Amino acid sequence: MSGLIILLLALGFMVLFYLVFRSPTPGIGRLGLFLVWLAVGGLLAYFFAVRVLDYDPDPARLALARMVTNQKIIDLTQIVPGLPEDLDMIYRIDTDGDDERIEDEEAALEWLVVYRYDTVQREGAVVGGPFGAAIYDTGLCRPPSIFSFELVPVSYDYLGQDGLGVEVVNAIEYEDPLADPKGLGVDRPEVIITGYTGGTATDLNIFRKVGYYTLCRPTRAHADPYAETIELPFKYQVIGTFRGTYRVERNGATVVVKDRAGFERSQIVVSRVYTPDPNTGSYLRQVGSDPDRYELRAPDEEGLAFGPGRPEQTQQVYYPEKTVLAFFLDLGTNTERAMGLTCQGKGRNDYEPANFGLSLPLSDLARVKVCEMRYVPNDQAERAHEARRVGVKVVEIPKEIPPGETMDCSRARPLTCTVLSQNNPNALPFGCEWCLYNCEPAP
Repeated sequence: MSGLIILLLALGFMVLFYLVFRSPTPGIGRLGLFLVWLAVGGLLAYFFAVRVLDYDPDPARLALARMVTNQKIIDLTQIVPGLPEDLDMIYRIDTDGDDERIEDEEAALEWLVVYRYDTVQREGAVVGGPFGAAIYDTGLCRPPSIFSFELVPVSYDYLGQDGLGVEVVNAIEYEDPLADPKGLGVDRPEVIITGYTGGTATDLNIFRKVGYYTLCRPTRAHADPYAETIELPFKYQVIGTFRGTYRVERNGATVVVKDRAGFERSQIVVSRVYTPDPNTGSYLRQVGSDPDRYELRAPDEEGLAFGPGRPEQTQQVYYPEKTVLAFFLDLGTNTERAMGLTCQGKGRNDYEPANFGLSLPLSDLARVKVCEMRYVPNDQAERAHEARRVGVKVVEIPKEIPPGETMDCSRARPLTCTVLSQNNPNALPFGCEWCLYNCEPAP
């Protein structure tokens, strides 16, 4: 896109150059074209410097603003430690939903500032360091004030390693009684901070404004004529802190955290699914009786999954354990595809639970949860198309779960599955396709 813009500007520059300087002698119309030519040339030079030469215009823009205003504007880059002269790290955004309650649209917007701390520097330039963030908001009392709210995760952790993404959405439907002086509840939006590591979302922190404005007088307690303490009746409270060693994903109010093992050649991950408590609108729970200590609630769902997603050619990949995991994850949800992974290669109607160490018929089976897998990698045996053994622990999830029962991994049954190879010269990389022969209860 940047290259196309530069190309179009260069083309316009050359066309205007011809129109301005062609004979005969320029007239008043040529003067207008000359001014347009200069403007296009300036835009061309700007885009070339920014997009091609990676020139950062923000320091010059800030210096110009300070010079024009004679240093009379509030410049957050000079106030917030760790905030470089980078305007992309300052968001002018409504973080609490007050745009619906305040007539002045500008007054309804806050400043969300991203900064770095504990930085690593090389030749005076910051090349590393974790990210933090804070929100600055104007007070409605007199004299006017600017309040700051640090966005603090659980255990005062960092928000991201290599970069941050910021969005404000109403992802959780929750009428917060603490946000309404009448106790009726206000559904405020959530401030969602996504932290990136190497371009992958690995951290997710969710905040919500808690509290409400009261009369100005009760919020101000004068210690003496020369000192004043302002007690704020609200704050931005963390309601969810997530970190995954593989990836963190969010879909609405549902958060999925994926963690990889220390060595996992098949990119199989532990997937945990979290939803907020409908009674508190939070993913956290209080630890003991300490009102200042919180921890993440237990996940709603936990099991093994493919980190990047299910491979299309599961049987042809290097690793036979992928066929086992794909089979169990497809059972119930796509049984026809699951049975295509078996050595019999039969369809849905030929499914026999006992052949795979299970008990529920398809009419009662919703899906299968895989809690654990164990296998011993042996590339020599795999190249030789030898039978392989894969240990799994699975839970059958029925379509109708009895009241009061939970289908967690404490109910998992251990199985030993046998994977065989079928010759296929066109299959990559070993000229064979892996198929699931059977599964038996493990001792």
